[in-house]
Amino acid sequence: MLTKLKNRKGFTLIELMIVVAIIAILAAIAVPQYKAYVMKARNKKAIAQVQLARNAEASLQEQIDCYGITAIGTLNAPGGGSGEGTKLGGPLAPASVSSSGGVITGTHPVTNAIGAQPYEVAAGAIVQCTTDESNRTYQAISCHIDGDTCYAVDGDNDSTIYWVKNPAWPGTGTITSSGATFPAVTIPNVDSTGDEFAGVDGGGSPTKEWTAM
Repeated sequence: MLTKLKNRKGFTLIELMIVVAIIAILAAIAVPQYKAYVMKARNKKAIAQVQLARNAEASLQEQIDCYGITAIGTLNAPGGGSGEGTKLGGPLAPASVSSSGGVITGTHPVTNAIGAQPYEVAAGAIVQCTTDESNRTYQAISCHIDGDTCYAVDGDNDSTIYWVKNPAWPGTGTITSSGATFPAVTIPNVDSTGDEFAGVDGGGSPTKEWTAM
């Protein structure tokens, strides 16, 4: 029995140090890749929000021949409106006829026709649609509360999505029961005479300007 115990061997200190070193190397590679993957997923949510807003604005334009703003409402009493829309934070279900929820709604400046399209906001996303005073054009802005990139669509050139990125932004926006706020992104004024995002300062770092995708 004593002989058997003496012949039992374990790991040497060098072997243990090698294993620990390998684990540390793998962690150093995997953790940044995982963080980059999570950030990419958050930013994809924000891109999806401006795409949904673009589609809803197109539908509203077909409905009442003008664009609209983000708001909370129902489809049978949407409210209409123009100018700065409500900043919506998700998760937020789309409005229905009987239940309040996210909606993009507008008022035609001549006929006073009011229309609305239901609008859903994904968890963690912040979005706002704003129009000029006559509802001839719009902006859709979105980001994820823990993302590092904001995205935008200009109604004058809605085939292009713009982005601006800043590594200091994650966690600086807010979503509460009373509303939402963007991080310190610079948003240009709505301008119906042309594209207002191209090359404009958005507060990004190291690239400050809004840039077309």
